[in-house]
Amino acid sequence: MNYKLFLIVPVALFIFSIGILANNYIQTGEWFERDIELRGGTLITLETENPTNIMELENRLSGIIGPVDIRELKGLSGYQLMIAVDAETDYEAVLDEIAKLGIDTGKFSVRTIGPALGKAFWNQAQMGIIIAFIFMGIIVFVIFRTFVPSFAVILCAVSDIVITLALMQVFGISLSLASFAAILMLIGYSVDTDILLTTRLIRESGPVKEKIRGALKTGLTMSFTTIGALSALLISGISPVLSQIAMVLLIGISIDIINTWLQNSVLLRWYVEKKGIE
Repeated sequence: MNYKLFLIVPVALFIFSIGILANNYIQTGEWFERDIELRGGTLITLETENPTNIMELENRLSGIIGPVDIRELKGLSGYQLMIAVDAETDYEAVLDEIAKLGIDTGKFSVRTIGPALGKAFWNQAQMGIIIAFIFMGIIVFVIFRTFVPSFAVILCAVSDIVITLALMQVFGISLSLASFAAILMLIGYSVDTDILLTTRLIRESGPVKEKIRGALKTGLTMSFTTIGALSALLISGISPVLSQIAMVLLIGISIDIINTWLQNSVLLRWYVEKKGIE
Protein backbone atom coordinates (compact mmCIF):
# COMPACT_ATOMS: atom_id res chain seq x y z
CA MET A 1 0.00 0.00 0.00
CA ASN A 2 1.27 3.47 -0.90
CA TYR A 3 1.87 5.30 2.40
CA LYS A 4 1.08 8.64 0.72
CA LEU A 5 -2.61 7.66 0.64
CA PHE A 6 -2.74 8.27 4.39
CA LEU A 7 -2.74 11.99 3.57
CA ILE A 8 -6.34 11.66 2.41
CA VAL A 9 -7.65 11.48 5.99
CA PRO A 10 -6.13 14.70 7.41
CA VAL A 11 -6.74 16.61 4.16
CA ALA A 12 -10.40 15.55 4.13
CA LEU A 13 -10.75 16.54 7.79
CA PHE A 14 -9.24 19.95 7.10
CA ILE A 15 -11.51 20.62 4.12
CA PHE A 16 -14.55 19.44 6.11
CA SER A 17 -13.59 21.79 8.96
CA ILE A 18 -13.20 24.75 6.63
CA GLY A 19 -16.69 23.97 5.33
CA ILE A 20 -18.14 23.99 8.86
CA LEU A 21 -16.50 27.31 9.71
CA ALA A 22 -17.55 28.85 6.39
CA ASN A 23 -21.14 27.70 6.90
CA ASN A 24 -21.11 29.21 10.39
CA TYR A 25 -19.85 32.50 8.94
CA ILE A 26 -22.58 32.53 6.28
CA GLN A 27 -25.30 31.91 8.86
CA THR A 28 -24.11 34.08 11.76
CA GLY A 29 -21.43 36.44 10.41
CA GLU A 30 -18.85 34.79 12.73
CA TRP A 31 -16.46 31.97 11.88
CA PHE A 32 -17.11 30.42 15.29
CA GLU A 33 -19.26 31.11 18.31
CA ARG A 34 -17.72 33.31 20.97
CA ASP A 35 -18.63 33.17 24.64
CA ILE A 36 -19.73 36.27 26.56
CA GLU A 37 -16.15 36.81 27.72
CA LEU A 38 -15.15 37.61 24.14
CA ARG A 39 -18.29 39.42 22.96
CA GLY A 40 -19.99 40.76 26.10
CA GLY A 41 -23.11 39.55 27.89
CA THR A 42 -24.44 38.05 31.12
CA LEU A 43 -23.79 34.49 32.27
CA ILE A 44 -26.09 32.96 34.88
CA THR A 45 -24.83 29.73 36.46
CA LEU A 46 -27.33 27.53 38.33
CA GLU A 47 -26.50 24.49 40.42
CA THR A 48 -29.18 21.80 40.23
CA GLU A 49 -29.52 18.24 41.52
CA ASN A 50 -31.40 16.87 38.51
CA PRO A 51 -30.95 17.21 34.73
CA THR A 52 -32.97 19.87 32.91
CA ASN A 53 -34.88 19.77 29.63
CA ILE A 54 -32.60 22.22 27.83
CA MET A 55 -34.73 22.50 24.71
CA GLU A 56 -37.89 23.35 26.66
CA LEU A 57 -36.10 25.89 28.83
CA GLU A 58 -34.37 27.53 25.87
CA ASN A 59 -37.62 27.80 23.89
CA ARG A 60 -39.44 29.36 26.84
CA LEU A 61 -36.73 31.91 27.61
CA SER A 62 -36.17 32.79 23.94
CA GLY A 63 -39.84 33.63 23.52
CA ILE A 64 -39.81 35.96 26.52
CA ILE A 65 -36.39 37.60 26.86
CA GLY A 66 -34.88 37.10 23.39
CA PRO A 67 -31.71 35.25 22.30
CA VAL A 68 -30.38 32.84 24.92
CA ASP A 69 -27.76 30.10 24.94
CA ILE A 70 -28.01 27.31 27.52
CA ARG A 71 -25.52 24.57 28.33
CA GLU A 72 -25.54 21.91 31.00
CA LEU A 73 -22.53 20.35 32.69
CA LYS A 74 -22.60 17.22 34.82
CA GLY A 75 -20.19 16.67 37.70
CA LEU A 76 -19.84 14.59 40.83
CA SER A 77 -21.72 17.21 42.86
CA GLY A 78 -24.69 17.47 40.47
CA TYR A 79 -25.56 19.55 37.42
CA GLN A 80 -24.76 23.10 36.37
CA LEU A 81 -26.89 25.18 34.02
CA MET A 82 -24.99 27.94 32.21
CA ILE A 83 -27.36 30.49 30.69
CA ALA A 84 -25.89 33.23 28.48
CA VAL A 85 -28.02 36.30 27.64
CA ASP A 86 -27.42 39.87 26.47
CA ALA A 87 -25.72 42.24 28.92
CA GLU A 88 -28.86 44.43 29.07
CA THR A 89 -31.13 41.53 30.12
CA ASP A 90 -32.43 41.57 33.70
CA TYR A 91 -31.06 38.37 35.23
CA GLU A 92 -33.74 38.39 37.94
CA ALA A 93 -36.43 38.15 35.26
CA VAL A 94 -34.59 35.18 33.79
CA LEU A 95 -34.42 33.47 37.19
CA ASP A 96 -38.14 34.09 37.73
CA GLU A 97 -39.00 32.40 34.43
CA ILE A 98 -36.74 29.46 35.29
CA ALA A 99 -38.40 29.10 38.70
CA LYS A 100 -41.84 28.92 37.01
CA LEU A 101 -40.70 25.68 35.38
CA GLY A 102 -40.04 24.17 38.79
CA ILE A 103 -36.25 24.50 38.62
CA ASP A 104 -34.55 25.38 41.90
CA THR A 105 -32.83 28.78 41.57
CA GLY A 106 -31.49 28.93 45.11
CA LYS A 107 -27.86 28.41 44.15
CA PHE A 108 -26.77 30.74 41.37
CA SER A 109 -24.06 33.16 40.35
CA VAL A 110 -24.14 35.99 37.81
CA ARG A 111 -21.30 37.42 35.75
CA THR A 112 -21.71 40.35 33.37
CA ILE A 113 -19.17 41.59 30.84
CA GLY A 114 -19.83 44.74 28.82
CA PRO A 115 -19.53 44.66 25.01
CA ALA A 116 -16.53 47.02 25.08
CA LEU A 117 -14.64 44.83 27.54
CA GLY A 118 -15.58 41.71 25.59
CA LYS A 119 -14.24 43.30 22.40
CA ALA A 120 -11.00 44.23 24.21
CA PHE A 121 -10.59 40.63 25.41
CA TRP A 122 -11.22 39.37 21.86
CA ASN A 123 -8.63 41.73 20.37
CA GLN A 124 -6.08 40.62 22.95
CA ALA A 125 -6.89 36.96 22.30
CA GLN A 126 -6.31 37.39 18.56
CA MET A 127 -3.03 39.18 19.22
CA GLY A 128 -2.02 36.37 21.58
CA ILE A 129 -2.56 33.64 18.99
CA ILE A 130 -0.67 35.64 16.34
CA ILE A 131 2.31 36.20 18.65
CA ALA A 132 2.27 32.51 19.65
CA PHE A 133 2.47 31.43 16.01
CA ILE A 134 5.21 33.94 15.19
CA PHE A 135 7.44 32.76 18.04
CA MET A 136 6.63 29.11 17.31
CA GLY A 137 7.63 29.59 13.67
CA ILE A 138 10.87 31.32 14.60
CA ILE A 139 11.86 28.61 17.08
CA VAL A 140 11.01 25.78 14.68
CA PHE A 141 13.02 27.34 11.83
CA VAL A 142 15.97 27.96 14.17
CA ILE A 143 15.91 24.33 15.32
CA PHE A 144 15.71 22.63 11.90
CA ARG A 145 16.88 25.36 9.48
CA THR A 146 15.19 23.52 6.62
CA PHE A 147 11.98 24.63 4.96
CA VAL A 148 10.03 21.38 4.50
CA PRO A 149 10.39 19.94 8.05
CA SER A 150 9.71 23.36 9.59
CA PHE A 151 6.70 23.94 7.34
CA ALA A 152 5.32 20.49 8.24
CA VAL A 153 5.44 21.32 11.97
CA ILE A 154 3.66 24.66 11.48
CA LEU A 155 1.12 23.11 9.08
CA CYS A 156 0.21 20.50 11.68
CA ALA A 157 -0.35 23.17 14.37
CA VAL A 158 -2.56 25.21 12.01
CA SER A 159 -4.56 22.11 11.04
CA ASP A 160 -5.00 21.13 14.68
CA ILE A 161 -6.43 24.53 15.56
CA VAL A 162 -8.71 24.85 12.52
CA ILE A 163 -10.18 21.36 12.93
CA THR A 164 -10.55 21.80 16.69
CA LEU A 165 -12.42 25.10 16.23
CA ALA A 166 -14.72 23.42 13.71
CA LEU A 167 -15.46 20.48 15.99
CA MET A 168 -16.12 22.90 18.84
CA GLN A 169 -18.99 24.26 16.74
CA VAL A 170 -20.27 20.73 16.14
CA PHE A 171 -20.24 19.93 19.87
CA GLY A 172 -21.63 23.32 20.88
CA ILE A 173 -18.49 24.58 22.63
CA SER A 174 -18.09 28.34 22.31
CA LEU A 175 -14.72 30.07 22.27
CA SER A 176 -14.11 31.57 25.71
CA LEU A 177 -11.02 32.63 27.63
CA ALA A 178 -10.83 29.08 29.03
CA SER A 179 -11.12 27.36 25.64
CA PHE A 180 -8.73 29.92 24.16
CA ALA A 181 -6.18 28.95 26.82
CA ALA A 182 -6.71 25.33 25.75
CA ILE A 183 -6.05 26.33 22.12
CA LEU A 184 -2.73 27.89 23.14
CA MET A 185 -1.86 24.74 25.10
CA LEU A 186 -2.75 22.70 22.02
CA ILE A 187 -0.09 24.56 20.03
CA GLY A 188 2.46 23.35 22.56
CA TYR A 189 1.23 19.75 22.43
CA SER A 190 1.23 19.81 18.63
CA VAL A 191 4.76 21.20 18.32
CA ASP A 192 6.01 18.76 20.97
CA THR A 193 4.99 15.62 19.09
CA ASP A 194 6.01 17.07 15.72
CA ILE A 195 9.47 18.03 16.92
CA LEU A 196 9.85 14.54 18.39
CA LEU A 197 8.98 13.00 15.02
CA THR A 198 11.07 15.43 12.96
CA THR A 199 14.14 15.05 15.18
CA ARG A 200 13.98 11.27 14.95
CA LEU A 201 13.73 11.32 11.15
CA ILE A 202 16.17 14.12 10.35
CA ARG A 203 18.89 13.81 12.97
CA GLU A 204 18.99 10.13 13.93
CA SER A 205 20.44 7.32 11.82
CA GLY A 206 18.71 4.09 10.86
CA PRO A 207 15.91 2.81 8.60
CA VAL A 208 13.12 5.34 8.06
CA LYS A 209 10.35 2.93 9.05
CA GLU A 210 12.09 2.02 12.29
CA LYS A 211 12.59 5.67 13.20
CA ILE A 212 8.91 6.42 12.54
CA ARG A 213 7.86 3.37 14.55
CA GLY A 214 9.98 4.46 17.51
CA ALA A 215 8.66 8.02 17.38
CA LEU A 216 5.10 6.71 17.05
CA LYS A 217 5.44 4.57 20.17
CA THR A 218 6.79 7.48 22.23
CA GLY A 219 4.34 10.02 20.79
CA LEU A 220 1.23 7.88 21.33
CA THR A 221 2.32 7.11 24.88
CA MET A 222 2.54 10.85 25.58
CA SER A 223 -0.80 11.58 23.90
CA PHE A 224 -2.80 8.77 25.52
CA THR A 225 -1.38 9.61 28.94
CA THR A 226 -2.60 13.18 28.52
CA ILE A 227 -5.98 11.99 27.20
CA GLY A 228 -6.39 9.78 30.29
CA ALA A 229 -5.65 12.67 32.65
CA LEU A 230 -8.00 15.03 30.77
CA SER A 231 -10.77 12.42 30.75
CA ALA A 232 -10.53 12.08 34.51
CA LEU A 233 -10.67 15.88 34.87
CA LEU A 234 -13.72 16.07 32.61
CA ILE A 235 -15.60 13.28 34.39
CA SER A 236 -14.92 14.80 37.82
CA GLY A 237 -16.65 18.06 36.82
CA ILE A 238 -14.69 20.07 39.37
CA SER A 239 -15.45 23.37 37.66
CA PRO A 240 -16.95 24.57 34.36
CA VAL A 241 -13.68 26.27 33.40
CA LEU A 242 -11.56 23.15 33.86
CA SER A 243 -14.22 21.02 32.12
CA GLN A 244 -14.17 23.31 29.10
CA ILE A 245 -10.38 23.26 28.94
CA ALA A 246 -10.43 19.45 29.19
CA MET A 247 -13.06 19.11 26.43
CA VAL A 248 -11.16 21.34 24.00
CA LEU A 249 -7.84 19.63 24.70
CA LEU A 250 -9.38 16.18 24.30
CA ILE A 251 -10.66 17.19 20.86
CA GLY A 252 -7.39 18.88 19.92
CA ILE A 253 -5.04 16.09 21.04
CA SER A 254 -7.19 13.47 19.29
CA ILE A 255 -6.94 15.51 16.09
CA ASP A 256 -3.21 16.01 16.63
CA ILE A 257 -2.71 12.24 16.64
CA ILE A 258 -4.25 12.09 13.16
CA ASN A 259 -2.36 15.11 11.82
CA THR A 260 0.99 14.08 13.27
CA TRP A 261 1.00 10.42 12.27
CA LEU A 262 -1.07 10.48 9.07
CA GLN A 263 0.07 13.86 7.74
CA ASN A 264 3.45 14.94 9.07
CA SER A 265 4.96 11.47 9.21
CA VAL A 266 4.00 10.97 5.55
CA LEU A 267 5.35 14.37 4.46
CA LEU A 268 8.59 13.88 6.38
CA ARG A 269 9.09 10.31 5.13
CA TRP A 270 8.53 11.57 1.60
CA TYR A 271 11.09 14.35 2.18
CA VAL A 272 13.64 12.06 3.85
CA GLU A 273 13.45 9.43 1.09
CA LYS A 274 13.72 12.11 -1.61
CA LYS A 275 16.80 13.63 0.05
CA GLY A 276 18.31 10.21 0.79
CA ILE A 277 18.61 10.94 4.52
CA GLU A 278 19.29 7.87 6.71
